Amino acid sequence: MYFGAQNITVSYGNNKVIQDLSLEIKEGLTTAIIGKNGCGKSTLLKALGRLIKYEGQVTFKDENLLKRSNIDIAKIMAILPQSPVAPENITVLDLVSLGRFAHQSMLATNLSKEDYDMVRRVMMETNVWDLRSKKIEDLSGGQRQRVWISMVLAQDSEIILLDEPTTYLDIVHQLEVLSLLRMFAKKLNKTVIYVLHDLNMVARFADEIIAMRDGKIVAQGPVKEVFNENVIKDTYDIRVHIGADSYAETPMIWGVSNG
Repeated sequence: MYFGAQNITVSYGNNKVIQDLSLEIKEGLTTAIIGKNGCGKSTLLKALGRLIKYEGQVTFKDENLLKRSNIDIAKIMAILPQSPVAPENITVLDLVSLGRFAHQSMLATNLSKEDYDMVRRVMMETNVWDLRSKKIEDLSGGQRQRVWISMVLAQDSEIILLDEPTTYLDIVHQLEVLSLLRMFAKKLNKTVIYVLHDLNMVARFADEIIAMRDGKIVAQGPVKEVFNENVIKDTYDIRVHIGADSYAETPMIWGVSNG
């Protein structure tokens, strides 16, 4: 198995948010985790990224990740949580450059040419290069989110995990960011896993879906198999009518009812 979890359990105090959950993530694809608020989506993402304690195993290429060093983990996966906090007075360029830490020697004080080229390339593609001299606190919410995503992409890890990466973004920038993440997955063979609330964006940009409810997986598989009325009803307790996106030729929710 490329990447996934075997029988993981995550508890907050006496509350087991995830219990005995197993899943497999396919290499080079974009996987979206969906479900109601509080169903365990973000908890699962944090467990996969080793940000929280868990029982069971998270594995990469059939090896338990607990056996790997933090530097090795940083080369394998990059993680963007929901509400990252930037160091005070840091510039956009310096924050994105932090994504290269796993590729630098312990004695390095400046970016190598290779590191700088990677940072610049990513920032150009995410449209934040012109902001490189600005302080993070001076940016709008949407600009700040694109800078954080740039930092994660600059890490150039095999696996990219993002918790609600389109937060604060308008529809134009949502399309840009999700297109960019899909491009990284396809052209550079990156494995992208994100939590996303907008189901139509999930259907348009993801390859696979993991639908969760009450800390368990309701369904997992390709969008064309999982994005249907029955799975959405079982996941959200709502009825939907699904048609087709006339631009992307992907499934699209046309109507919703809570009855």
